[in-house]
Amino acid sequence: MPGHRTGDRRTSRSRFDDFRRGDRIQVFSAGRQLDGNGTFIRVEDGFLIWRDSSDDRNKTSLDGISIRRISG
Repeated sequence: MPGHRTGDRRTSRSRFDDFRRGDRIQVFSAGRQLDGNGTFIRVEDGFLIWRDSSDDRNKTSLDGISIRRISG
């Protein structure tokens, strides 16, 4: 079925459709949190673009990560 294959960019992007630029997030890989809390920027070409708690810009592959929106 188109758009539902593993690794399909449309499927990866749709996982993050509810996130908006500026949302506070936590990023996890293999169950471990990366770089503290951060800020969602966008999803682009199979990567999550975000700023960490030190205000460094990060580009993290969507393969094997999960993100969680946090309040505040």
